[in-house]
Amino acid sequence: KKEIENFYYPYFFNRKKKLPFVTGKIAISKNNLIYSKINKKITNLHSDKFTHLLRYKNDSLMVSYKTVNKDNPKLNCRLKGFEKFSPIRVILDNKLNTKITSYIIKTANKKNTLIFYNRAEKSKVINFKKKGVRLIKSKINKNNKFDINQVLKKLYILGCRNLLVEGGDVITNFFIKNKIFNKFYLFKSPKNLLKSFEYLKFSGLKKLNQKYTKKINLNLNLRKDRITLYR
Repeated sequence: KKEIENFYYPYFFNRKKKLPFVTGKIAISKNNLIYSKINKKITNLHSDKFTHLLRYKNDSLMVSYKTVNKDNPKLNCRLKGFEKFSPIRVILDNKLNTKITSYIIKTANKKNTLIFYNRAEKSKVINFKKKGVRLIKSKINKNNKFDINQVLKKLYILGCRNLLVEGGDVITNFFIKNKIFNKFYLFKSPKNLLKSFEYLKFSGLKKLNQKYTKKINLNLNLRKDRITLYR
């Protein structure tokens, strides 16, 4: 019975709240880094497959423009035979600072790429529209941050029911602090990343454990990587 409830929970959440069911994930090293310029790879190939499974199971995937500019990700599903189920890419970018040369923009069309923005130069708006990106103007608060609840409502109206957030430290912390995630996957590698050059530490670990008290250590064959599910 519990398994059936868990299976249908996202559906009932959608119907009741008129919002997408939000799943978060972040990968950290043994020394809690989410980025190191010297050795960028954190988790192994087995964990990567689980990430692509999450992308397959979610119809949309949200990142900030900083993630796009730093990592130039593809944000697609690369499980063999399931490539066509890649999620819609959603970017939060107040002033349209996403690199126009990034993979996401080069492969954009109005069906697969949305950018929420607030204000930007007219020339930028024209250029992004020419590239096929769907631009959605959205309000920001006094701290120059998007009203995430309004963003989620708009995504629901547009047909998003299951949203995966693969953010960096700032966006992930915001979602954790405000308990926006319905569930969250913490990927942890057994290796330390080097701090000798540019690096970034995940600062939300304490808050994650405070806000999400139900924890399950997933019994997956990931070799030495570990994934913890928080609810």
